Amino acid sequence: MKSLTAWSAWDQLLTRVPVKSGDFFDVPAGTIHAIGKGIMILETQQSSDTTYRVYDFERTDDNGQKRELHLAKSIEVATIGPAQNSTPASLQFPGFTSTLLVSNPFFTVYKWDIAEQVTMSRTADYLLVSVLDGQGQLILEEQTYQVKKGDHFILPNDVINWTVEGRLTMIVSHPNPA
Repeated sequence: MKSLTAWSAWDQLLTRVPVKSGDFFDVPAGTIHAIGKGIMILETQQSSDTTYRVYDFERTDDNGQKRELHLAKSIEVATIGPAQNSTPASLQFPGFTSTLLVSNPFFTVYKWDIAEQVTMSRTADYLLVSVLDGQGQLILEEQTYQVKKGDHFILPNDVINWTVEGRLTMIVSHPNPA
């Protein structure tokens, strides 16, 4: 790995994975990864104060300086081998499909497809929600909020029950208890 990085032979070191809209990838800590041109991602991760940069596409900062690379440290902690990806599991209910994308000791991520009205109850301390597609309403007790593609919101601990109406695709995540 050291010799390939010294020669900038990234095409021999990394695997390119073709992606399309709606794909999900679990990228565990220690996995060297990059986001290709024109790709938008929604990233959920465990809290960490450490990021190692192994390559920066020859980019420079506002002063024309290349950003620091961390090759030696990266090599020490990198996970080598083919990427492992799980097969999502789905549960279907009338007007609602919940797909478990990943659950690990740090967090759980679901994709919710809502086709009509669904009422839910809290199952975690709080939920982080990103609307990927569609539009509808989020109803909390007597309050109604319009939600649409691109919106992000938190359902905090004091929200016990809520209703979602409309046609929506959402990514919903929460931290797992320590």
